[in-house]
Amino acid sequence: MFETQTAQEVLEALESTSQGISAGSIESRREQYGFNELPQKKKSLLKLFFHQFHDIMVWILMAALAISIAMPFFEHDHVSLGSFVDGYVIFAILILNALLGFFQEFKAEQAIAMLQKLTSPETRVRRDRQEMMIPSRDLLPGDVVILEAGDRISADGRLIMSSNLRVNESSLTGESLAVDKKLDPVEEGTNLADRHCMVFSGTVVTKGNAECVVTATGVDTEIGKIAKLVSETKIPETPLQKRMKKLGQLLGLVVLVLCFLVLGIGLLQGKELFHMLLIAVSLAVSAVPEGLPAVITVSFAMGVRRMVSKNALVRRLDSLETLGSVTVICSDKTGTITQNKMHVVDKWIPGESDEEEKLLIQIGASCNTAQLPDLGDPTEIGLLEDAKNQNIERLTTDEIEVPFNSEDKYMQTRHCKTSYIKGAPEKIVELCGFVNEEEIMKQNDAFAVKGLRVLGCGVQEGDSFRFIGLIAMEDPPRPTAKASIAQAKKAGIRTMMITGDNIKTASAIAEQVGIEGDAMCGVDLDAVTDDELQQIVKTTSVYARVSPDHKLRILKALQNQDEIVAMSGDGVNDAPALKGAHVGVAMGKVGTEVAREASSIVLADDQYSTIVAAIAEGRRIYDNIKKFVILLLRANFDELLFIMTTLFLGLPLPYLPIHILWINLMTDGLPALALGMEPAEPDIMERAPRPHHEHLLHGEWIRLIIAALIGYAVTLIYYTNALRDGVPLELARTGTLIVAIIFELLMAYSVRSWKPLLKIGIFTNKWMVGATIIPLIITLVFLMTPLGALLHLQAVTLAMWGPILLYASVGVIVLEILKLLPDKWGI
Repeated sequence: MFETQTAQEVLEALESTSQGISAGSIESRREQYGFNELPQKKKSLLKLFFHQFHDIMVWILMAALAISIAMPFFEHDHVSLGSFVDGYVIFAILILNALLGFFQEFKAEQAIAMLQKLTSPETRVRRDRQEMMIPSRDLLPGDVVILEAGDRISADGRLIMSSNLRVNESSLTGESLAVDKKLDPVEEGTNLADRHCMVFSGTVVTKGNAECVVTATGVDTEIGKIAKLVSETKIPETPLQKRMKKLGQLLGLVVLVLCFLVLGIGLLQGKELFHMLLIAVSLAVSAVPEGLPAVITVSFAMGVRRMVSKNALVRRLDSLETLGSVTVICSDKTGTITQNKMHVVDKWIPGESDEEEKLLIQIGASCNTAQLPDLGDPTEIGLLEDAKNQNIERLTTDEIEVPFNSEDKYMQTRHCKTSYIKGAPEKIVELCGFVNEEEIMKQNDAFAVKGLRVLGCGVQEGDSFRFIGLIAMEDPPRPTAKASIAQAKKAGIRTMMITGDNIKTASAIAEQVGIEGDAMCGVDLDAVTDDELQQIVKTTSVYARVSPDHKLRILKALQNQDEIVAMSGDGVNDAPALKGAHVGVAMGKVGTEVAREASSIVLADDQYSTIVAAIAEGRRIYDNIKKFVILLLRANFDELLFIMTTLFLGLPLPYLPIHILWINLMTDGLPALALGMEPAEPDIMERAPRPHHEHLLHGEWIRLIIAALIGYAVTLIYYTNALRDGVPLELARTGTLIVAIIFELLMAYSVRSWKPLLKIGIFTNKWMVGATIIPLIITLVFLMTPLGALLHLQAVTLAMWGPILLYASVGVIVLEILKLLPDKWGI
């Protein structure tokens, strides 16, 4: 309907004007239209809880429950409620496992929901004659939206002003080529793809600028009508999660084979079928690290939350894995290494005329799309502030004839009967006639070597432009930049600066912040082959006056050298490089929506130091995942070896099925989660980047085998000595269970660091303190109360505690001593 009407008719129909809706109408419009968002399916808490039972290990546990319920009917003539004690306990463990998994998934979903909220786009609108940025979900029909290249359109709208506007509508129409937009209405019944006066939610501005009045929001938009396009998003598994899933499946297969072996040996020794079945099933539940994928997911989710607190918003979980392998950071200069607070510090006009200087200031303020105090590009805001301080009038813009882009490097606007241009000095010189190019570029260089950003300005006279002068602006380095670049270097990470600025300006800033290496201009890049560039990137760290194509070539040259690259960018044309980088980093403040969508991480503060902090956090997350995987694998095989050995020796089984499940419940879940909260190793940014394809357990297999053998030996020696000393079987089992629980909880403490435990501090991870104390308290409660009968436990005498603590701690002492051995031993 709106596409067939003129812009003025649409404004009137929506009770709006070109200056936007009034503040007083917002509340009534909100009641009528709601928020600009599509309804999302939310998984109910009940459904989330029952989802925990869709796991093969839970099914094995349910099989154990079924066996424990069936056993009394075959073993006893008279069955009572007391005959099903084992079943009650297994059922309780089943529910506790489900609750733990529920908590893990709930925390993960909360983190993802928070991330989506934080990364929700904003839109520039005009309301009550005032331009402002608002969350896109707050858009209302009648709002006047201001669009520029790189913006993702968040609602359907009718154009009311357009300058060279081109929009990519592939997400809606499937057409890959961007389409040109016009103001003229179309005939009724025109296909969606041909409605050139309309813009649609979910599409992207690729060129030009425009203003539109919002005609539809939320489910009323064209994309909102296509329900299948907005189905619930599923977060894909990362490569690490997939590898761990495969590892878990492989270990599960090995464990199941061993469990069947245990079952066969037990039956050959004349043990009861149901009892051995329950033992085998319990061993399978205990030995298979079924919690690996869930704990990794939770660790990623917690990592996302932690990185948000460091101003880094993670859009793709796989980037968390890759961060620890980054070897090169390709950073923008303006706003990332520098403060992006532009101030005019000097000007130069041929002939030094006061009138010409006023015209120069007016061009800077008028050939401009920003609004004071802080709406728009910082460079343009700086020009407006200078004009305001000099009391120079800003002219009304009739048309933006050439919007600025990184390829053309200039902007042209029309004001009444004349046009202004501003941009890179060499481009302005090229557009202007009758100039002393040598004099202008000499002055440009004089400004640039001081680290100043320089703009050239011109005014139309007849059919050509006349050069007016240069404006020099200061954008000093951020206070944290130099230290962060030094920290990155210490971590084995090289910093490269890629900027559209003059090469002398870029080199001056690079020297101030400590970026080492040669400098090269984009024009020179055009003259070298890709093979030559692969050699150049080894020694050249500053690239100036580059185009998006240059950025992509530099990226590919680095990747061909097996470098793992983090690439920052903010413009629509940066999207290919951001998407192609191992870690694409977009600017959250000044970046375009297109750049953010192509990236894997968005910087909320646009600072280089945040990239380095994100890398440190990525290393910490990967370290902690490695630690709890080691813990789960160390702890899950000693029991299996222990049971098999006692069967071969013809000894009574050391654990009942309930004991195996109890050990698993007490020692796996909470300590693994606590390891995910472990602080970073002190030297985390002093080691070289991790090889990208290195296996998670690289260099850990010997440690894993030694730890499993220690756990196996400790429990076996304690159990056999107890039986030899005449300790009753049930009491020997109780003591062995306590030894196993304390040993595994102490081992969780040992796994916290590759450095000795005393060096990092016993209480530096409060979560681990709770994760070890809580299971011990629960176990002691069962030991010291009638509840112990549920687990077939007996009260432990005071004399038994000495050997129990000795055996439980000696294993961890050995593990701590092994940390002192040289790394070359692989231990």
